[in-house]
Amino acid sequence: MSQLTDLPGTSATAGIAASGLTKRFGRTAAVSGVDLELHGGVVGVLGPNGAGKTTLLRLLATVLSPDAGQIRLLGRDPERPSERLEIRRRLGYLPQSPELYRGFTAFELVDYVATLKEHTDRRWRARECARVLELVGLQDRMHQKIRTLSGGMQQRVALAASLIGTPELLVLDEPATGLDPEQRIELRSVLSDTARRGTVLLSTHNTGEVAALCSRVLVMRHGTVGYDGTPAGLRDLASGRVWESDSPEPGAERSWVTADGRYRHLGTPPAGAALCQPTLDDGYLLAVTDPRRPR
Repeated sequence: MSQLTDLPGTSATAGIAASGLTKRFGRTAAVSGVDLELHGGVVGVLGPNGAGKTTLLRLLATVLSPDAGQIRLLGRDPERPSERLEIRRRLGYLPQSPELYRGFTAFELVDYVATLKEHTDRRWRARECARVLELVGLQDRMHQKIRTLSGGMQQRVALAASLIGTPELLVLDEPATGLDPEQRIELRSVLSDTARRGTVLLSTHNTGEVAALCSRVLVMRHGTVGYDGTPAGLRDLASGRVWESDSPEPGAERSWVTADGRYRHLGTPPAGAALCQPTLDDGYLLAVTDPRRPR
């Protein structure tokens, strides 16, 4: 990982630049040869369970080190300890299942994270902790013990901790877990505002969140990026390949029953099929379909 400056398109201001990024667990390649460049905005990561989404995000959050490949975050090399520290001060990370110290108050937990990032000015930390907790709607609960908060509130405490210092790179693994619809809309506002000043990368299983929030989407399958483009482009993968009928279609790649009792199909439509306008879900399902799988 010594030739980072040779990464194509890399610049000092790049959010993320990676080439050949690989991480194995035993014989399994959780991430395999991923090339990636992100330069701002909100980027969604979709994919089925086991596709490598969480491993990729942990690599980009400096939680894991790659087994092969090159990576640069915010123009810095995470393999160099001094540069890794600077990356972590500028990076916010929300893991998929954050483990919070339940005996802490929300304020104490966020302040603890700020301390880990080596923000040594106590007055600044106090103002910043109050700011991010207000940003996620917990200004009235910041001095309550975490164990007394609901699951959704605990998720927002973890989100607040990731926002300390207005990160230039924000990496979020399933950030909307446990949030109600109103809180999900508020989350979109927070992330959109953050993306104006940097790069937000989030994994999700919710294509609706991607459609509402993301300017770019990655679809992972078997540890690789199978699609990288706009949400509209992902939807259009299914153009001319979606149809409905009153009965099952054995030749369809995917089929399911809709709310009105009709069958919706993906694949190569038969002659005379009633074609439908594709949705983002349709495009995603086609993107993760493995042509090698048995039908």
